Amino acid sequence: MGRRFRQTPPMPNKDRPLVDRHAPKNGVGWLMNDQEQKVCCFKNDMPTQYAQWVVVETRPLRGGGQPVVRRMLRHNAIEAWETMQKSGGWKRCQPRW
Repeated sequence: MGRRFRQTPPMPNKDRPLVDRHAPKNGVGWLMNDQEQKVCCFKNDMPTQYAQWVVVETRPLRGGGQPVVRRMLRHNAIEAWETMQKSGGWKRCQPRW
């Protein structure tokens, strides 16, 4: 007979950490920075045989200006996602475009 482990109930929203330490699971995530007036979209790109890629697009919050588009390896994108939230100012938001 195997042991059965009790699952812990989910943490109430008020007790959750302010920083979301995990990248989005559905492949698309959005961050917004009110101070810098920018919004950033992380989305999965076409994987290759050897690597998983993520496209990171940063745009001004209020139209105008050129978007900055970067393509990076998934593990680097996850690190960027976590660092942006820890550094302050960047918070998860709803899709903007």
